[in-house]
Amino acid sequence: MVCALALAGLVAGCAGMRSKQPAAAVTGHPPGSSEVRLVVSRDFGATVMVDALAPAKQGLDVMRLLAEHTTVDTSYGGQFVSGINGVRSTFGGVSTATAADWFYWVDGIMADVGAADCKLTGGDTVWWDYHRWAGAMVLPATLDAFPVPWDRAPLALTADASVAGLSQWAAASGLKLVPGGERPPGTSLPDGGVLVITKPQAGPAWLSDALSASGTGVTLDPHAGTLTLGSQGGAAAPQATATALALANPRHAKGPVLLLMGSSAAAVQALLDQLTPANLTARVGVALVDGRLVGLPWQAP
Repeated sequence: MVCALALAGLVAGCAGMRSKQPAAAVTGHPPGSSEVRLVVSRDFGATVMVDALAPAKQGLDVMRLLAEHTTVDTSYGGQFVSGINGVRSTFGGVSTATAADWFYWVDGIMADVGAADCKLTGGDTVWWDYHRWAGAMVLPATLDAFPVPWDRAPLALTADASVAGLSQWAAASGLKLVPGGERPPGTSLPDGGVLVITKPQAGPAWLSDALSASGTGVTLDPHAGTLTLGSQGGAAAPQATATALALANPRHAKGPVLLLMGSSAAAVQALLDQLTPANLTARVGVALVDGRLVGLPWQAP
């Protein structure tokens, strides 16, 4: 079950420190229908601390799953996750620009309820990530549970050009495309379709605003046809040839749009080769830079 746009680390109804329990087997792949997956990381997935599968027990919630596999500290009367495995919130102790906290998503959607109130069902993926608030307080949709949620119904394809290998990639990823459903980009954000925009300068009018709302730092120059990755550390941001992002859809909270965008059809094809569940674990979004897949929001090495 998706609990869909969150306040960082809320854990209503839970208090104190939870003892770490024996962890489930380390994973690296999506959960089965009778399992749930827990991923805990830092800095937008740069460091994965926990990646485990567990049985989807009746009544299981996000907080209980977290407490069974990590040591959890809470504050504010048990209403806030202040630490996981010793990595603690710095909000209130440092400047807002450098304050960091824990945030979580279920099946790629940032939650809007406390972890103890977010019930889980088989096949769900829970991702907790510790990162700075600045520029990334709200990241409404991510790729971390891929192919969920896009595998739940056939997807309409919105494209401005054909991309070789797209159908094969979709089938291998567990995605179904609506037969004959391809249509050109429209003037409004589509409902959960797969978007392939081969040239940024050909993008629809809504694209820039959707990118800004994604919180990933990706910007485009429609005149030059380039993709720029925003920098979190002040370093010069690189240019990307392609990117894959989940865009929140205000009309469908549980149905984000999957965006594949590149400077050319060849760039999108190169991106597809690397878009696998293993490469998208604990990723808000990804971009192709000099042929290498990097996580978003981009951080200077």
